[in-house]
Amino acid sequence: MSERSLDQLINTLKSEAIEAADKQALEILETAQNQARMLIEAAKEKSERLVQNAKEEAQGIRKKGESALQQAARDLSISVRYDVLKLLGKVLESEVETAFSPHLIEAVILKVAENVGSGSILKLPSDLEEHLALGIQKRLQTSGPITSIIKDTGLLKGFSIANTDKGWSYTISPEAVSELLYERITPKWIQILENKSDI
Repeated sequence: MSERSLDQLINTLKSEAIEAADKQALEILETAQNQARMLIEAAKEKSERLVQNAKEEAQGIRKKGESALQQAARDLSISVRYDVLKLLGKVLESEVETAFSPHLIEAVILKVAENVGSGSILKLPSDLEEHLALGIQKRLQTSGPITSIIKDTGLLKGFSIANTDKGWSYTISPEAVSELLYERITPKWIQILENKSDI
């Protein structure tokens, strides 16, 4: 083989080797690009799924938080309303207690005595002034519905009137009046607290 043929053979081999290497490099590059593209697409899909899941989870947490806040607001509203009603009840008790003077008790006893009928027994607190008991007795003697007036150490303020023959007994005290008033005006207070009143 001549030197020239040998050079041609070497050049041909080189050229074929370079061509084969280029072809293989292009295939490797194309495969790498395809794999990279598939990895990028898979990563995008995974990222979109993660973002969507995070949004849904955040929305669920937000809804739970809003629900918890609404419940807390309702609980607070009920608690405040209860505390305000309790405070108004205490103020009512204090005002009624202050209003229960001996003069008022005497006026109420005389009014009640007009309507109870005969044979009734009146019980007065032991600390009520003696002249009040005597004054009431003198005024009631003319109409006669009260047969006796008894001092009762169990009564602190107010009075009790009973007719055992007819089977009834009533105690009129600051506590009883406060309780009755509280029951009657609490619905109105609740309307006011809930802004449902036309005030």
